[in-house]
Amino acid sequence: MKIINIKFRKTKKVYPFIISDSEDYKKGDYVLVDTIRGEQIGIVLGIALNRGNNDQDDLKIREVKRKLSEGEIEKLAVLDKKADEAYFKCKKIVKRLLPEMNLVIGEYTFDEGKLIFYFTANSRLDFRELVKEVNKTFKKRVEFYQIKTNDEGRILSAFGKYGREIYW
Repeated sequence: MKIINIKFRKTKKVYPFIISDSEDYKKGDYVLVDTIRGEQIGIVLGIALNRGNNDQDDLKIREVKRKLSEGEIEKLAVLDKKADEAYFKCKKIVKRLLPEMNLVIGEYTFDEGKLIFYFTANSRLDFRELVKEVNKTFKKRVEFYQIKTNDEGRILSAFGKYGREIYW
């Protein structure tokens, strides 16, 4: 059993995943992983450092489903375009119903069953009306996740001190 680090495409967060020894993954491969938010696409960063034999850690780490084929990688561009269109539609709805919400980015799960939006806000928001309106518009399951402002910088490829890209 090997553990590899995988970076998610939109949020740019890095998580460890288990692979079987028979599979050969290299840096830059696109893989399909199962997360609590559904099937998502990640990019292999490389083999993780040895974490020891702690059974509790192993329970938290999920397994990589498979590599993506060339056709599926091409489908990612179509998914990204659809997510951008959905983002702009949702942005108009947000501006009308909840102007204090800052919508950061939107993404589809790989199976297109769910649309996920990430947002920032200075305080807690009651967005029940927003969810109803967005679900009516997209006719899909839509989820909103609040993120921190420094996560927003990482997602949007912002730059911090001394011109270094914000990344962790």
